[in-house]
Amino acid sequence: MAKHKVFKMHDKLHITITSKQIELTPKLRDYIQQKTSKLTKYFSNISDIHITISEEKYRHVVEINALTNGITMPGKAEHSDVHTAFDKALSKVEGQIRRYKDKIVTHASKQEKTESIS
Repeated sequence: MAKHKVFKMHDKLHITITSKQIELTPKLRDYIQQKTSKLTKYFSNISDIHITISEEKYRHVVEINALTNGITMPGKAEHSDVHTAFDKALSKVEGQIRRYKDKIVTHASKQEKTESIS
């Protein structure tokens, strides 16, 4: 049976952790909260983060979905260690958030240049 835990990190950021076939220890929960709160330094418009942790045979599978401006940025990883699996999935999401922010900033600066030329 899946267990859900919802945490409110900042005014806008909601983190939902779902664990399947694994117990969510306070140490693991604190680790996840600490790491996911760092995502807001890349992009402050992240509203929801949903994390699913499951254990299948000999491996841990972690899925992270970050919602920002109506866009879902997924990351999934598996490893024998739950912390390593979480770190890998989080790095995938971080990369997507960085690329999205760069795209917004680059697009905005190109618009300003074309408006100033005309």
